[in-house]
Amino acid sequence: MPATNHHLRNPTPQELIQIRSAHQLYWGQHLTLKQYLKREELLANTTLTGNGGLTSWALVDPTTNPATILASCESIRKEVFFLEAGSNEVRVSHGHAIGSVFTPVEMRGKGYASLMLKMLAEELKSHGGESALSALYSDIGKVGDVPYPAVPVKANLPCPRQEFYKKLGWQPHSSLHLNIPVPPNSSPTITTTKTTPLNTSSLPPLCTQDIRALKASLTATPALKPRISFHPDAKTFGWHFARAEHIAGITNSPPPTTKGAITASGSAWIVWTHDFQKAEPKLYILRVAGEPSNEDAKDLLAAALAEARKWGLPCVQLWDPKEAVKEVGKGLGGQMVERTDSIPSIMMYEPGARSAVGEVEWFANERFAWC
Repeated sequence: MPATNHHLRNPTPQELIQIRSAHQLYWGQHLTLKQYLKREELLANTTLTGNGGLTSWALVDPTTNPATILASCESIRKEVFFLEAGSNEVRVSHGHAIGSVFTPVEMRGKGYASLMLKMLAEELKSHGGESALSALYSDIGKVGDVPYPAVPVKANLPCPRQEFYKKLGWQPHSSLHLNIPVPPNSSPTITTTKTTPLNTSSLPPLCTQDIRALKASLTATPALKPRISFHPDAKTFGWHFARAEHIAGITNSPPPTTKGAITASGSAWIVWTHDFQKAEPKLYILRVAGEPSNEDAKDLLAAALAEARKWGLPCVQLWDPKEAVKEVGKGLGGQMVERTDSIPSIMMYEPGARSAVGEVEWFANERFAWC
């Protein structure tokens, strides 16, 4: 399979419909094809992704007519913080989050996804300006070249997907999350909270405050390794909200208007989104902002559990939770789980910033950065 015979380029509008129609069977089983295509078009035109924020990519064989699509994916341009080891100067740069990595059934097992990602890694270094990094969350082990099953990760044994990412240059980071079951209506576990609901209009000033605090946290202790973080900004949250609102529209339900909760003191808050997929519905906590005390964590998680119960969602999930939130969550019956999919993985582009495991600290490695 000589690389010179294959091109990485942006798909035509007609090819993009073909690509999305093919992966609807994997990522939109609960939707009709028409509903899925509408959702993908919607997600490609949010404040985050519109006007060039999202780029579609296809690896093609140009020697056929029409060109044969061998593999495809998308990248979303996002703002990031980067701090060099030993430095106190946090730089604002941008990175690319890669998603929707897909190989058509008839093309699997031939290394096309691997080739595409290798070519894409080089392309993204300067796509839209100089980039600090790219991140990968794709379930490539499920629908790419390597059909790895979803199995629990045992201690000291590498996850096959992680090994696949490593070989391509994206180094895996923590994939721990907290799952908290939502108690039944008869349970007294959820008590009246001392929080105030957040809506979309509440978020921009809070995001500005959170981003400022996150930047400061990067230099709060000496940086022995490079440190990075995506910005938890309002446009990123809006992309997540659009997914939930689209599904609500399909089911003729009113779209969720409560997007999170803030403590009475205003020192800590959470932002969430509703995942209404039929297979594993849940309320995702996208971001925990501030440094919540145990009491704050109790109030914030109570608000999240009440929201999940209101919408019939059986689980609340947080990625890489802060210590107070983790301990309170465990007290509510939650369990820490290590994912075998959606593994956050990073490739650094900054000179001197190696991205091997343990050599880059990822701050705020939470669900909001996923795509």
